[in-house]
Amino acid sequence: MNRAHFGPIDGDAPVYGACRPGHLGGGLDEWLGILADGEVTTVVCLLSEGEAGRWGLPDAYDDAFRTAHVPIRDRHLPAPGRLARAVDLIGTTIDEGGRVALHCNAGLGRTGVVAAAWLVCERGHTPASAIDLVETGPMPRAPREAVREGNATEAELHDLLESA
Repeated sequence: MNRAHFGPIDGDAPVYGACRPGHLGGGLDEWLGILADGEVTTVVCLLSEGEAGRWGLPDAYDDAFRTAHVPIRDRHLPAPGRLARAVDLIGTTIDEGGRVALHCNAGLGRTGVVAAAWLVCERGHTPASAIDLVETGPMPRAPREAVREGNATEAELHDLLESA
């Protein structure tokens, strides 16, 4: 694993997951280099407002990539409108020929939920198959984190993914 926990969501798809800069050691410059090597053009920050403020993100890298901040509370499912916004940002970037990196803190839970929603909306997966792919993909993520933490049910996760 690299220090950005950077890797593709689904094989050759132009959508990647990552942790926030510095989460696994290293600094912003190393994180930027890893994403640049992956030819990322857009970064979608999924940190809550408090986390983003604490670490100065996405401002710290907004001169290197097109950025968007779609705040999601840690270990919780996003509101449907926020999830739809994140999925739309991914679609727009891909339509323009770009590559997207999604990141939360560790690059697992919130990143996994948004990645699964993109697979449902854009790749035709069922919620169950999207969750499975994200959990077992090249760089596994944790879309069930909110369920595991007791903040959502499996049915709520599936309903959310279907509605995105």
